[in-house]
Amino acid sequence: MNKVLEVKNLNFTYDSQEGKQTIKNVSFSVNEGEYVTLIGHNGSGKSTLAKLLAYLLEPQSGEIYINGVLENEKNIRKIRQSIGVVFQNPDNQFIGSTVESDIAFGLENRAIPREKMIELVNKYANLVGMEKYLNKSPEELSGGQKQRVAIAGILALGLKVVIFDEATAMLDPEGVEDIKDLILEMRKENPELTFISITHDIEEAYLSDRVIILNDGEIFLEGKPEDVFEDEKKILSIGLDIPFVLKLKNKIALKGINVPKDVRTIDGLSEFLCGRLKQKI
Repeated sequence: MNKVLEVKNLNFTYDSQEGKQTIKNVSFSVNEGEYVTLIGHNGSGKSTLAKLLAYLLEPQSGEIYINGVLENEKNIRKIRQSIGVVFQNPDNQFIGSTVESDIAFGLENRAIPREKMIELVNKYANLVGMEKYLNKSPEELSGGQKQRVAIAGILALGLKVVIFDEATAMLDPEGVEDIKDLILEMRKENPELTFISITHDIEEAYLSDRVIILNDGEIFLEGKPEDVFEDEKKILSIGLDIPFVLKLKNKIALKGINVPKDVRTIDGLSEFLCGRLKQKI
């Protein structure tokens, strides 16, 4: 399988932290088309890692490769052609005077023909539920609406790797679910698109292809969510919780009903239990 991201022995320390490492010898890779979540408590190094991946920070040591290209000053223009980041605070990345111009900004920089650009702006504004706001200025939008615009602008560029750095933190629960659905929809439309989500949302992590848990700047656990979250004591020991669906599965297991590992949603759990009930009737 083609690796789109490789992180090798990454280390980083902020000058203000007097030698305390924020990222400690971190190594992992992400395959093309994967949906990987990175989770951890506050201060675990998640957002610092996102900035390193986007080359907004430069590591003290270690290497990052995007599609086999080493991230450095010489290659940064090439790197930015295939990777984009949506950060937690949309005010820091809202560039246009209107929603339409903001989504179009990156497309204009790439000299996309006007007709195609209009088509892409409308498509992705619609996907994130902002099609009615194209002529609105940023001052007229809520924080959650600005975040949807930022996500649309990144997706419209057709990048190979999209990083969400707590990108749903300012959205209400309904908005969070909408963005999760959007990720799934985008993956169906473009199976080669790779999503890396730095998140505090345990439920989102449980639905991803692979989860990486950071603790004090190091990789604490890594693997398929259904395997990683199975070790409840270990998860709780670093201040994290296990997904709600898994809690339900554990309760059901106490009644002698073992739910398959690949059941990771409420709908899936309901379908499984209904199937069991039909078998007994």
